[in-house]
Amino acid sequence: MRPSDRPLWELNDFNAIACLMVILIHVLSLGISNADPTAPQAFFIYLPWRLSAFVVPAFLFSGAVKIALHSDAALTAAAYGRYVLHRFRKIYLPFVIWNVIYYLVFLPIHYVNGSIGEFLRYLWYGNLSSPFYYVLIVMQFYLLLPVWVWLIRRVPAVPAIFCAFLVSLLFLRIGAVLEIFGISFAYGDRIFPTYLCFWVMGLYAGKHYTLLKEHLTRISLLFAAVPVCFFALVAYLQYAKGVYFLDLNPVKLCTDTLSIWLLLGLCLMIREKLPHLSRPLGYIYRASFFVYLSHCLFLTVGTVFFQRIGITALTPLLALRALVCYSVPFLLFFFWEKAKHFISSPKTMSKA
Repeated sequence: MRPSDRPLWELNDFNAIACLMVILIHVLSLGISNADPTAPQAFFIYLPWRLSAFVVPAFLFSGAVKIALHSDAALTAAAYGRYVLHRFRKIYLPFVIWNVIYYLVFLPIHYVNGSIGEFLRYLWYGNLSSPFYYVLIVMQFYLLLPVWVWLIRRVPAVPAIFCAFLVSLLFLRIGAVLEIFGISFAYGDRIFPTYLCFWVMGLYAGKHYTLLKEHLTRISLLFAAVPVCFFALVAYLQYAKGVYFLDLNPVKLCTDTLSIWLLLGLCLMIREKLPHLSRPLGYIYRASFFVYLSHCLFLTVGTVFFQRIGITALTPLLALRALVCYSVPFLLFFFWEKAKHFISSPKTMSKA
């Protein structure tokens, strides 16, 4: 059986754990800005926050792997049209709907001014809430599907990945480069070339997926963990001391890559050693996109509520933010699934 013919459960687990890490990043973000950087509390906030900061590249990597696993199919104009329409319905349309919901909820708490023009700008730039920019990035990659299919069929892995890393390095500094020519551009984090290395790496990982899994041994994962942890400690020291002697953005491309391998290796071990986790991880995976889009709404509203009733100390506030984000969005998805099942049941019975 070819890799594309069997379910790759570890990739579902990969996305599920990445979803939990996204929530962690946003829960802890208040601590990053409000904690005393020199206090021990800041260490325990900053380190997991920094170690989780590879999740958007991880989602892109996983999506590219799945595309490569199905790249043998003929890509006709009709197939491409169906693919784009499916992605629009599954990814972009929920993004638009959640933008509307956020905007309406943010109006009474004065997070937005309330105008069609403002809303459309938020929608265009994906900056109404922290997670939204990912949708704009991944849709750009989806629209370029013919390019990726051509690439993995015609170009060897090493030069493709090497060139992709060079492009990503350049676009990390695209704002500064354009400033030389008098052009102001503050949205380099919302255009696909900035993340090209992770996508292209995922394409070739999918193309050679069986070989990749054979090389993700425990020893190789241990060696990958060392620079990732070292990078996080250096980043913490710069944060704690307020002295940024090293630009870590180029280094982050490498440590994010290693973190992706670590997470994939962990998911392979979970499937092998801890199969009882498959059911909860499966539910988290099904809920992941819904939770990804919705959790910051509950995080923001919950934080405003807790602060208004007098809970302002950082530790209890972070704990309550975590409680809200790891419960309410998942419960809402549970009821959403039940409602969809209830609505579709009469149609199923009538057909029978």
